[in-house]
Amino acid sequence: MQRNILAAGSAALALALALAACGGGEPAADEAGASETPAAAPAPVAGATPAADPSAEATPAAEATPAAEETSKAAAATAPAAKAPAAPAEVVKVAATAPPPASFTRCAVCHTADKGGEDKLGPNLYGVFGKPMGRGSFDFSDAARQSGLTLDEATLHKWLENPKALVPGNRMSFPGIKDAAKRQEIINYLKQQS
Repeated sequence: MQRNILAAGSAALALALALAACGGGEPAADEAGASETPAAAPAPVAGATPAADPSAEATPAAEATPAAEETSKAAAATAPAAKAPAAPAEVVKVAATAPPPASFTRCAVCHTADKGGEDKLGPNLYGVFGKPMGRGSFDFSDAARQSGLTLDEATLHKWLENPKALVPGNRMSFPGIKDAAKRQEIINYLKQQS
């Protein structure tokens, strides 16, 4: 059993040295000056076997070499993968689940913006960004259906500022939002819902 512990310790030491050579970790403590207390031992590497007590008798080099070489090769193969940054898709996913901004509360009186959400007094706004105005299951006014507008950023700014001026004859009884920053918050939120 002591031989297995020593072999595992040698393998862990080789892994730590390999990671240190690649810049992936701290080098192991000097063997002659290493402390016998567990607090002075190097931090364990994820997936590595814990190192043996440094005061234990040394394993002959012939026994430790194959295990150390395998561990060193495994560390070299997995070290770059462990440092890879998270995929950008994860960031997008987090952003898509962001709650609506406070400025959206004025919209929420008549609209939902949830995937599969119900139509209220106005249509569900999920996925409307970049789509033609007046399309979907909601009973839009003729003016909205025939507007020929696409709900892009510029159009939504005009729509949210004054819907009656942009599409005369529409049924939306909303006075508009004069603050451009609040309109932009709503537009950014609708972009996430696409």
